[in-house]
Amino acid sequence: MSECYLAWLCALLITHSGSVFGDITFIERHEGESVVLPCSLESQRVPPVGVYLKRSWLRDSEVVFMYTGEEFHSDDPTIKARTSVSGDPSLHSLNITISQLGVGDTDRYYCEFIVSNQSFDDEHVRAPMEYFLHVSADVSGSVDLELVETCAGGSAVLPCVAPHGEGRAVEGVSLKRRRGRSPVEVLYHSRRPPSSTGFSDARVRLSSAPGPAGLAYNLTLTQLRPEDSALYSCQLLLPGRPDAGAALGRRVFFVSVQGGQCGCSSYSSLLYALSAAAAVLLLLLLLGCVLVCKGKAHRSEKTHPQAPIYEEMVGVQRPGRKPASRLLEEPESSEYRNCPPKKPPCPENHYESPSGGGLK
Repeated sequence: MSECYLAWLCALLITHSGSVFGDITFIERHEGESVVLPCSLESQRVPPVGVYLKRSWLRDSEVVFMYTGEEFHSDDPTIKARTSVSGDPSLHSLNITISQLGVGDTDRYYCEFIVSNQSFDDEHVRAPMEYFLHVSADVSGSVDLELVETCAGGSAVLPCVAPHGEGRAVEGVSLKRRRGRSPVEVLYHSRRPPSSTGFSDARVRLSSAPGPAGLAYNLTLTQLRPEDSALYSCQLLLPGRPDAGAALGRRVFFVSVQGGQCGCSSYSSLLYALSAAAAVLLLLLLLGCVLVCKGKAHRSEKTHPQAPIYEEMVGVQRPGRKPASRLLEEPESSEYRNCPPKKPPCPENHYESPSGGGLK
């Protein structure tokens, strides 16, 4: 039973750690366009004194920094020339606009406020909203972008779609990846051997299941590492149709692999969690036993005093029965005599016939 509970709790922790990463907003832009990234934070007791705009995926770096009441700064002159800021960090809200976007601006962005602390170092408070900016060079159409987050050692399931939504027979499948400005790489192809990008046959699984429009195909990437984070697109190959080549499809998945390990391999935090859970369960069991015992004792106190009262009443009645029987016996005997003894002869009883005589 304890092993089952341990496995269940472990799975619960894995599920929560693999699915809760905060709110993220997808923004799609084409080259040459601009984007506005709002930075907001709930009101603090002490107003923030500064704010950072940072990016973390392809490049882990600071984009701009602004101190309250001053102009913003940037270590990259090209970024500073394309960026403008409206608002102030002390107001808990401001907007950062980046114009003349390029494919290299594709990344994950977030805001981090600086709150002054008199006794300790300044506190860094990360804003709850994150942004994934995807800048595409293709202006012919939009891209359906979706987020898939997992941890190191985990897996990601990517649906594969047929071009133009056709559900005919499938003769192959291809998975393509792009990281920033790098060209699209074909990671897996059923008609060609796997490429040298690190995705071997053991790390790629293709499965099919019946769906509303026929068979649906899913490609599962396993044993993922943080360096596997990229844009992925899975496409089915149909007979008589050429491969799309080095280009992502219309449905693109941003697979973000976090640095933390999946599973229960890290036992330190898990043991603390299990110990805390066991202590809480033990406390609840003890509290339940105490309440049950008190309830039984309370019920026994209510029912126990009735027995002596009953016995006392019975004891009082038993000696009283004898005099009552005697009293009943005495009138009984006098009743047959119709008069008490040692008294003058009774008058004649007209209700009885005199012995040996008739009516006069």
